[in-house]
Amino acid sequence: MVASPENVSPKAGQKPFNVVLMTIYSVENAGIRYVSAALDRAGFDTSVIFLRDWRHNMLDMPTEKEIQLALGVIREKKADLIGLGFMSSLFPMAKEVTRRIKEAFPDIPIVWGGIHPTSCPEECIPHVDYVCVGEGEVAAIDLATAMRDGTDDTTIPNVYANKNGKIYVNKPRPLIKDMDWLPYPDTRDENKYYIEGDKMTIEEPWKRGAEYRIYFSRGCPYNCSYCYVSILRDVYDEKGKEFYRARSVEHILGELEHMKATFPKIARIKVDDDTSFAFGQEWMDEFLAKYPSRIGIPFECLLIPPMLREDMLTKLKEAGLIRVQTGIESGSSKESKELHNRSPGNQAILKFGEFNKKLQMDIVYDVIIDNPYATEEMKLETAEFLLELPRPYSIYFYSLNYFPHTSLTRKMLADGLLDPNEVEGRATKSWRQFRVSMDWPRSDEDKFYLAIYCLASKNFVPKSFIRKLIDEREYWKKPENIDRMYYLAWGANYLRMAHVGWQYWRRGELTWFKVKQYGSLKKMISQ
Repeated sequence: MVASPENVSPKAGQKPFNVVLMTIYSVENAGIRYVSAALDRAGFDTSVIFLRDWRHNMLDMPTEKEIQLALGVIREKKADLIGLGFMSSLFPMAKEVTRRIKEAFPDIPIVWGGIHPTSCPEECIPHVDYVCVGEGEVAAIDLATAMRDGTDDTTIPNVYANKNGKIYVNKPRPLIKDMDWLPYPDTRDENKYYIEGDKMTIEEPWKRGAEYRIYFSRGCPYNCSYCYVSILRDVYDEKGKEFYRARSVEHILGELEHMKATFPKIARIKVDDDTSFAFGQEWMDEFLAKYPSRIGIPFECLLIPPMLREDMLTKLKEAGLIRVQTGIESGSSKESKELHNRSPGNQAILKFGEFNKKLQMDIVYDVIIDNPYATEEMKLETAEFLLELPRPYSIYFYSLNYFPHTSLTRKMLADGLLDPNEVEGRATKSWRQFRVSMDWPRSDEDKFYLAIYCLASKNFVPKSFIRKLIDEREYWKKPENIDRMYYLAWGANYLRMAHVGWQYWRRGELTWFKVKQYGSLKKMISQ
């Protein structure tokens, strides 16, 4: 049963209950804003601390000064409950920040939520009083209500409790079916505390950027082996039937109208669903009819290859779509099917590339590298596929990281190809290599193919030259030769990123926020 705000609001004269929420390296975190908004709607006072913003491949522990600033907010707000949300790679940071909070405020209960506590609740619960598994909006209301009213807090669905030396485990409640029950994310200024560079400002830091990220749905109809979705399916024992849930068009447009009125710099909207616009024709017709007149801001989205249909994309472009991001991941059908658990979409992607010559939208393809199962034949297939694609396009390269309990991680552990200490949460590889940068140590073979992939997307590099490099690959993979080719690709990448920066500036999307996320020359991401 979904809690409703009417039956949890504080009684007249009841002492306010203050919840301080915190997230690390995640200024654009939607989940914590949904939880804050749900608690606020239910009558609780909320504050949100953003402890640093994400910087690609440049994550470090917060400084002592920054931790003290966060502790100061908790003290000032007289918190009754503290919530910390984080992903697996930030588990070591979360433990340290939590230790410092408990030292300063031993009597304030702490609840953890997010994908890592959802993936590994047994590992997390010894460190805190509560762990929220799965969707947190209703669970947070129930937990805060029980604490405020002094009722039983050990039987709340989705919540593990650690009380008096005993661990209480509760199964998750059903997924929220009515997505329109969700409030709009909390984007107020007055209850946000942004801590960065040993300084703190009271502001909604998301409003510093020119891009607004929105989710039209939850879940995904696919079950890729490397993705967190495979974890959530196991948590909810869902095989797909009701796992993928969409908001109504009116609910989405309401959020975007609120955003337009309160975000001064927005120049682009990113529909950040794992799979966008797979909601049926009636939904699509309503969106296409209403979005241009009521919102009218250019937008981009992620689409799975089977949805790259010319008729649909033509209509979406007329409504304001300017960029499509889709996953290749690998040009090898064998790697896609057997290792990624994906249906190969190469033919759909090639067809999309051809008809996009007419549509002229920006295209971004996702490619995953650093897969220990990938043979040289698979890497060569990816290189050949990228050279088949019509230019221009960009590539977002992702280094394969091993997240707890994904089906790929379980397979690699079983096959002996992965040490448990290399799984994120224990490992921190994604602090330095999530999006691919070329300074990361790789074998000569992997350097060669990364260089080829990088060159393939550069309009100013002739495909005939790249094919010649592939034909001579045994020569270029030699230790005495690989660096010359690798630095050539690295230099070409700098030229591309300079062009990308110019495009952002020309469209009014280049903010200091964006520069800080991507701006290190040494850690410059490859695309």
